[in-house]
Amino acid sequence: MDAQSVRAIRISRNMRQTDFAEALSVSRSCIAAVEGGHRPVSHNLRIRIAQVFGTGEDVLTAIQRAKESDKLAL
Repeated sequence: MDAQSVRAIRISRNMRQTDFAEALSVSRSCIAAVEGGHRPVSHNLRIRIAQVFGTGEDVLTAIQRAKESDKLAL
């Protein structure tokens, strides 16, 4: 999981960084740093995201769309 995936999961749930962070019991600045690529996605954060949001088809689709749109932007 990378920064782009974290952002895609958050956006697929129509959540602001503040709400997403609260759901994961982390700070908003942590989520902003991860999404901005300034902080790696820790093992514990990956586990929390999986526990709270799962890995449903909608999440996987959102991640794939984010990656494809990033490729088109290059």
